Amino acid sequence: LLDTSGSMQGPPLDAVKAAISRALSSMLPGDTFQIIDFADTASSLSPRPLAATPENIARGMRYLSSLAASGGTNQLAGIDAELTAPDDPMRLRHVVFMTDGYIGNEAEVIALPRREVGRARIFSFGVGASVNRYLLEEVALAGRGHAEFLRPDEDASAMVERLFAAQFQRGEHVG
Repeated sequence: LLDTSGSMQGPPLDAVKAAISRALSSMLPGDTFQIIDFADTASSLSPRPLAATPENIARGMRYLSSLAASGGTNQLAGIDAELTAPDDPMRLRHVVFMTDGYIGNEAEVIALPRREVGRARIFSFGVGASVNRYLLEEVALAGRGHAEFLRPDEDASAMVERLFAAQFQRGEHVG
């Protein structure tokens, strides 16, 4: 779940794309994935999660590379699209929420995962120099996940490695 609003222009969106690309490259057979992006509205790679086949991963990479930053930041649309999508009872849904967090409706955004999280886990990743840490930590707490922050001088793969490490410590596999 990635923020493609105007405030993500340049290095923040580049870092998010690099992190997602790294995560897609690390998927295992049997994993599934979905890419949902949001700015003024939410869009997605496909209506349902895709199997992590080489063809679908390549499709995901093409979709990711086509994304550009513009517009406002409607985080509610993005989170709602992810959490209200059909659930696979055989899988634990991991939502990786990547944003700088520049919004004005924090209370509404935090309340949504509290209501809709179900069995999912939400991992918030703040990207940029002036991240809304409060928002991202509260969304991760509501989603029984974890929050991480990528400094502007840090390699995005470090953020992905921290996600994998946090999941393996919990005995959960991201995918």
